[in-house]
Amino acid sequence: MSSSLGDVLATMDLERVDPWLFVGQQLPAPANHILGGHISAQALLAASYTAPGRAPHSVHTYFLRPGDSRLPVEFEVVDLQEGRRFSARRVTARQVGKILMEAMSSFKVADPESAQVVYQPPMPTVPPPESLPWIAPHMAESDERTPGRWASLRWFERRLVDAAEGPPARSAMWWRPDGEVPDDPVLTASLVAYLSAVTLTEPAFAARGGVGDSSQRDHSVWFHAPAVLSDWLLLERSSPSSADSLALASGTMFNRSGELVCTVRQEMYFPPHRAFN
Repeated sequence: MSSSLGDVLATMDLERVDPWLFVGQQLPAPANHILGGHISAQALLAASYTAPGRAPHSVHTYFLRPGDSRLPVEFEVVDLQEGRRFSARRVTARQVGKILMEAMSSFKVADPESAQVVYQPPMPTVPPPESLPWIAPHMAESDERTPGRWASLRWFERRLVDAAEGPPARSAMWWRPDGEVPDDPVLTASLVAYLSAVTLTEPAFAARGGVGDSSQRDHSVWFHAPAVLSDWLLLERSSPSSADSLALASGTMFNRSGELVCTVRQEMYFPPHRAFN
């Protein structure tokens, strides 16, 4: 299957309508459903354009409606804070007047090296990606009945290290973009957020015993260091809890050198089965 990295990067080139309003094109998907990871990546980019010279250090997103991937999405940015070190922005994504998503992003100016205290969890000891077999970018890709419908998921390649089925369904995977990505720190952070959102669904499905009707409710990323997208990255994932039709998934991502890139969390909703007479 051909890579869609070029198409994804094209949709990351948002149209700036005015200083605080942007428009982004979407990608084909089953049932014309906009992927949460894609739209949240676009929202982070829109916010970043209003905070030049500052790197994203966190983003918290709530997904409210699925949207229609055949239509563009408007991203309205609101300035919540402009301090000496931090900038905070709210982004509202709308389509045909309806709110699809709300995101809060924070950006930061780097502190002097002398003021830093650095620590992180160790990177898991796993086999190198070159020793592992190819797998599809997403579990949905294994379905041959949907050719051409998952373009929004074909921009990266990955290797699965392991995959436990029972709770908390710990699993690890190597991943990298399926091609060259421009050297842009905000674009890099946006692609990291995109990847984490679409792959954190898997441990939640595994812990609950299989794929079912579900929707993403919220997604959060804390960025610790820039990702090196020219090499493989390791994402360790799990689903530590499920209650009241909600499942939480979490993950940590590392550069191959062992540097912690980000910490991610995502919650999914699994609606109860309905009986029809």
